[in-house]
Amino acid sequence: MTVLKHWTFIVMILIGGSIYVLQRIGVDLPLFLNNYLNDILSIPITLFIILAVVQLFKGKVYKLSIWMIMFIVAYFAIYFEYYLPQFHPRYTSDLLDIGCYVIGGIIFYLIQRYLLAVQP
Repeated sequence: MTVLKHWTFIVMILIGGSIYVLQRIGVDLPLFLNNYLNDILSIPITLFIILAVVQLFKGKVYKLSIWMIMFIVAYFAIYFEYYLPQFHPRYTSDLLDIGCYVIGGIIFYLIQRYLLAVQP
């Protein structure tokens, strides 16, 4: 089973996509849903996709290391919270978003460790 068919990935995509659609059509959402939940979900979704690509080449047993996860979290924090706000008015710097990225990294690590165990 590819990791992109795992129920946790599918649920995250559905939740994140639903929030995005609701925002686009102008539905007022609670502050947490509107501003932070997709930031939390962005890291696990990205890491699921990275894991699927790496497993194509390295095998289904391959797992992302804690260092790889931390690198992606740091990259998102720097790119979306430091770099982009300087050049694009759509992006604003928010320290809480960095905390959301960290939470997302922890969530992915736990999912990978405990829920994505290779079936014998």
